Amino acid sequence: MIGDEIEVFVYQDDNKLKATTEKPCAEVGEFAVMNCVQTLPSGAFMDWGIIKDLFIPYTQQKLKIQEGRRYLVYIYVDEKTGLITGTTKFKRNPQYTDLPFRNGDQVDLILMGESELGWNVVINKEYIGLIYASDVYKKLYPLSQETGYIKTIREDGKIDVTLQPEGFAHIDEFQKIILEKLNENYGLLYLSDKSSPEEIKDELQMSKKNFKKAIGGLYKDKKIEILEDKIRLL
Repeated sequence: MIGDEIEVFVYQDDNKLKATTEKPCAEVGEFAVMNCVQTLPSGAFMDWGIIKDLFIPYTQQKLKIQEGRRYLVYIYVDEKTGLITGTTKFKRNPQYTDLPFRNGDQVDLILMGESELGWNVVINKEYIGLIYASDVYKKLYPLSQETGYIKTIREDGKIDVTLQPEGFAHIDEFQKIILEKLNENYGLLYLSDKSSPEEIKDELQMSKKNFKKAIGGLYKDKKIEILEDKIRLL
């Protein structure tokens, strides 16, 4: 209706400012996974949710972009043209200051890819962090999205992330997983606090630290019996 306020996204097209009520999947200063809809010798056009496709110049492509494939893209304003532009070239281990996170905060992740240390991830569309290989408890895929938790904000400004919450506040979730597995296995689970982290990871997709906290709580509540090489449902 006349007089109503609406929220629009403003962009430049043919040297003119245009506005749309469509919402892009990301804005300047953010990352997003986008599909390539067209390639030219000068660059590639990406679908980012509005009628005007996002352009990635050929010089801003880490690898040659192919039409029909998905890529992780960072959005910025080109200093020479003043246009909103995309790039697939970005630092994998940047250092940050004044981060808006605290240890334990829940965050949204985009998986960038696997490295020697683990998995590089985008955090809340804006920051790059790392999940160490020792904190990976399930099969992961590049460009997929996961829920994660801030593990450590390091003194050098880098961010470590984990896929599982830590601390006693979240132990109920792990206790449920263990009880479900016990019920599936007729009340027996051949894991104990003497089991290796790898055995626990393969069977339950959780860390040994969380496993020990969880079975400790279940034992205290008299729901399980802890034996030398297994736990038994009571």
